[in-house]
Amino acid sequence: MLNLSSSNHLLFSFLVIGTLHFLAVISPGPDFAMVVKTALTQPRKPAIFTALGIALGIFVHVSYCILGLAIIITKSLLLFSAIKYCGAIYFIYLGVQGLRAKAPDTQLNNPINTVAPIRIFTALKRGFLCNVLNPKATMFFLGLFTLVVKPATPLSIQVLYGIEMVSITFLWFSALALIITHPSVKTKMARFQYFITKLMGVLLLLFGVELALLEYK
Repeated sequence: MLNLSSSNHLLFSFLVIGTLHFLAVISPGPDFAMVVKTALTQPRKPAIFTALGIALGIFVHVSYCILGLAIIITKSLLLFSAIKYCGAIYFIYLGVQGLRAKAPDTQLNNPINTVAPIRIFTALKRGFLCNVLNPKATMFFLGLFTLVVKPATPLSIQVLYGIEMVSITFLWFSALALIITHPSVKTKMARFQYFITKLMGVLLLLFGVELALLEYK
């Protein structure tokens, strides 16, 4: 059984991980831009599945951190560069798509959704790739696990850390998707949708360029 001291330490560890991870996911980044862009231009379900895809990407990062592969990735120039350039190309591709968005046709009864709805699997895949191809996420999770997880930390506890982070990610981005796709909110944002979509495209493009220029350390 866990004594009171170890229980308090465990609760503190969960609090630290949860807080640091929450601050990371709410900060503007590729995942945020992806969810906002999808929620503005798509129905609610694709936006939610985009959030789920991002959460599944977190699961991948957590899994290889637990297995110790994160250290190998960050210490291997070849692997790091492969992930970096794949991610950069993907972000730039998404950014260009956002920049190519057309202005809404004011003659339509519902000018909010100006692109054809995407399939659920496509939304899931976009969210997943957006997160898993970001080597900055690899470095973040490696740093976080190094800070909190010790060699003696049981595997079951590490798995619970992962479940906590995946849950926080999905809850935050799905809540963001729910808010933006709410009819009243979306109606109010309709007049700005074109410009916000363009802005999210620019951000994704900049993230891609920044990632391509990221130096191996």
